[in-house]
Parts: sequence; structure tokens; C-alpha cells
Amino acid sequence: MNILNKYLSKGYPQLDWIQVGVTSRCNAACTYCPHWSLRKTWKGRDMPMEVFQSLAPAFSRTELVYLQGWGEPLLHPDFFTMLDLVKNKGSKAGLTSNATLLTDENIKRLVGQGLDILSLSMAGIDDSNDRIRKGTSWKKVLTAIETVHKIRISMGRNRPHIHLAYMLLGSNLDDIEKLPEFLNALGLDQIVISGLTLALDPAMEQEMYLAKSKQEFALLKSRLQSMKNELDEPGNTFFHIYNPYLSGKTCSENIQKSTYASVDGLIRPCVYTDFPEDACLNRHISSGRYPFSGLNFGSIKDQSMAEIWKSEDYSAFRHGFFNPKINKPCVHCAKRFIDDLSE
Repeated sequence: MNILNKYLSKGYPQLDWIQVGVTSRCNAACTYCPHWSLRKTWKGRDMPMEVFQSLAPAFSRTELVYLQGWGEPLLHPDFFTMLDLVKNKGSKAGLTSNATLLTDENIKRLVGQGLDILSLSMAGIDDSNDRIRKGTSWKKVLTAIETVHKIRISMGRNRPHIHLAYMLLGSNLDDIEKLPEFLNALGLDQIVISGLTLALDPAMEQEMYLAKSKQEFALLKSRLQSMKNELDEPGNTFFHIYNPYLSGKTCSENIQKSTYASVDGLIRPCVYTDFPEDACLNRHISSGRYPFSGLNFGSIKDQSMAEIWKSEDYSAFRHGFFNPKINKPCVHCAKRFIDDLSE
């Protein structure tokens, strides 16, 4: 089957990942999410199966298909059908969840269908998480982790790998020193500690800044590295921290080897361009307010992924990434200033 899939996908790009925004609906109200900032106008929609199926030929040449955008993926009524399709194409599959829908039955289905990565989101190690991520429960996340461990063992599987996506905000920096004891008890396969990278209002911009000077950032880095060294498996922990003091010459979204599909089938560079093209949004960063809108290079309903990827506009975007005339939505994006704290 894999050989046939590879043959049928000839001409498609070889990608590290495709992120698919299977739904823009969510049952939570996280204060730092665009859902919350745009709650008066946000439209929750599910990707139609025929759109998802149009993406499928590209999966065979993609290492990982990540089934999550601006929403809770398990809300999609056809999620498990989508997962089956990805696995049948020979690609790895992953998702990020808020854990609210991770019932025993759903976890059994995820394990049984071969999900490779299950990432769970948190923004605090106690009730502060529930205040920031309204509608979610930190205790529910811990219960889900424990249940995945048990079901993997009972089914004789070692997947999905359990990841934790931990959001470190400016208001919860005091949790840093408490993290080792908390995280060591969970038996996680990977931990990613990130800072906020998209602020649509001034209050959230303040949460982006984990340090107010280069000197403070150096101290923050030292604290985080010390915390990492106290973990049982420090090699499985990664940082994704906004550092305004970097040069901005890279993009952490790997735009040269990945792509994103929104619920309506529009192909975009990344999830941070998944907004209406006619939207009048403002990105708050570096004490400034910068208008931006969505960006797409075509619809999978009209063209194949191969045609869109090789199109003149998309090729120009990738090859001329640092030309502000081409990449207007990217000029003031925090994803150009991500520090993995490795140096």
C-alpha cells in the first residue's frame, strides 16, 4: 500500500509536515487564543470530508500530518475517519487536545487507530491553568495522561507518544521552579515549553514578554535551563520562547518544508496566517500595533497540493521570505524571533 501511495503521489512535495485545521470550533475559551480576542466575530466550522480527501494524495510524501488548527480537533464528527485516512497513506498522525473529550473510549480509539502523537495543552500547574484556559481542567489533563498510559499498556502499544504543550506566560513565571516536581510525575515522552507568539490585544502582548531586557532574558534562560536539568529526562524537553533580541532571520514554522490547510481548503504557509484575507486585525508586538490579515496561495478544491506548492506566488513566498513586499503578514510575526535556548 505504501509503495502504491508513493507512486500515486508522484510530483507532490516531500514535506516534513502538513498541519490541517480540521475544525475552527472549540469548547474552551483560553484568554490568549484568537478565539477569545475575536469571539464576537469568530466563525466555528468543520472541514468537509471531501476537502480533507482532496488533501490526501499529499500525505504519502509527508512525514507527519498534524490534525489541529484553531480549534479542538476531537469536536469534528469525522475525526476518526480522518485519522484512518492519514494512517492508510503511510504518514504519522498527531493532534493537540485540551483533554475535555479524551474519554476512555476515545483514547482507546486513538491508540487502536495508531495515532503517533497526542499533545495536551496546559498553561499552569494548578487552578491558574483553569482560569487562563477557561473551560478546561488541569486535573482532567493529568487524568487523561494516566489513562493513555494504562490503555497503551493494556493494548500492547507504545503510541501515541504523550507530549505536553506548556504555555509559559509573563504572569506565571513563578511556576518555573515548581515545574520539575510536577512534570517528573507524569511520564511524558516530550515536553515543549513555549511563550505566547500572537497577541491580538495589548493585554496579551504583556503576556508575551518574559523579560524586559537582554539581561533579564539571560536570567530567564538560566532559570529555564536549571529547571530542565532537574527533569528526569532533560533531553526530551524543548523550548520555544519569544526573544525580541534575536535578529529575526529565521522562521520557526519551517515554511520551506511544511504547509497548512484551513477548514475551507485554503493552503496557507502556517496557522498564523489562518485568518480571513479581508480581516482588519492588529498584531501587538514590540509596543506597536501592526495591521495584518490572512494569506493563502490557492484552494485544494480547485488545484492539487502539488500545483499550489509549485505555483509562482507560493514559490516566490518561500524563496523571498525576507522581502516585506511579498511577506507582509510575516514582517512583524514573533515566529521570526523564537529562541530554543540551546546556545
